[in-house]
Amino acid sequence: MTRRETTLLKGVAILMMLFLHLFNTDFKIGLCQIGIDIAGIPLLSLLVRAANPVAFFVLLSGYGLYLSYCNGKQNQGKRIVKLYMHYWITLVIFVIIGYFVLGETYYPGTWQKVIENVSGWYTSYNAEIWFLFPYCLIALTSPFLFRWFDRINAWLLLGVIGVIYFITYLAIYLWGAVYLYSHQLVYMPVLYLNFLFPFVLGVLLAKYNIVNRCKMGGGGTALCLLLLLVVVRVCIDTGIVQPLYATAFVVLFVRIKRWPWFDGFLYEMGRRSTSMWFVHTYFCVYLFRDFIYSFRYPLLIFLVLLVLSYLTAVVIDWLYAKVLTTLRLK
Repeated sequence: MTRRETTLLKGVAILMMLFLHLFNTDFKIGLCQIGIDIAGIPLLSLLVRAANPVAFFVLLSGYGLYLSYCNGKQNQGKRIVKLYMHYWITLVIFVIIGYFVLGETYYPGTWQKVIENVSGWYTSYNAEIWFLFPYCLIALTSPFLFRWFDRINAWLLLGVIGVIYFITYLAIYLWGAVYLYSHQLVYMPVLYLNFLFPFVLGVLLAKYNIVNRCKMGGGGTALCLLLLLVVVRVCIDTGIVQPLYATAFVVLFVRIKRWPWFDGFLYEMGRRSTSMWFVHTYFCVYLFRDFIYSFRYPLLIFLVLLVLSYLTAVVIDWLYAKVLTTLRLK
């Protein structure tokens, strides 16, 4: 899998993220003008099951970081500093906007709130950035993880990490709302351990070149299997299978034949995916929800959010590049 292909997949993941955060509750779906139900369940609710992007991003990070590790590139500290610089630029911009839209009680709020958000420890300004801190922990410790992974049999590694994933998933499912979400000192280690499973799946894809080794006939076969995979995921009403779904999706997606214009679109989305992740819910959840959902129809709502998030990302990426150049971090 090439770097361009991983960027395309990041483009897929960010589109999933926008869709998820637009339609992941009954309240949000109730704001839309829709008329398609399947067995009494709104179609949007079913499609959301196939659009949980975190496992995609963690898996692709495992894939890319392992290849960098094998090539002798292990400067994770600089990578994390750059990611936080990117995050802080969006934070400054939208906290200022939020101050004028919602008032100082919400943005910036108390000093404790400011420190929690600046550090990424507790992202109350924009809760959908919740996985920034545990991801950075994974990236920071990845060289140590890779040395451990390389010493252990792949099947044993999958078994151990799979058990850890199951236990942490169960803990989040049972005690997330009642305890973990409000106790970050416990929640962050749980998330770190939970992320190890999709991260390891990405590592194994890279280590054993699984994507390129998979032979499944022509691109049409891969496309049919990919569509079947999405249908199966829609029928399974649990998030525990998400890392396996993301892995199968990645393998099949790379094997299908795609239109050049479609690849170009996904590549541009992938290039802007970090900024779009940081900004999109300011538009559709926190600051301008009424405007976004005033378009009523799901496709139109999605397109409006996509355009706003993309255009904002272009500006933020320009500012980010200027900051990196000034600080000589490029």
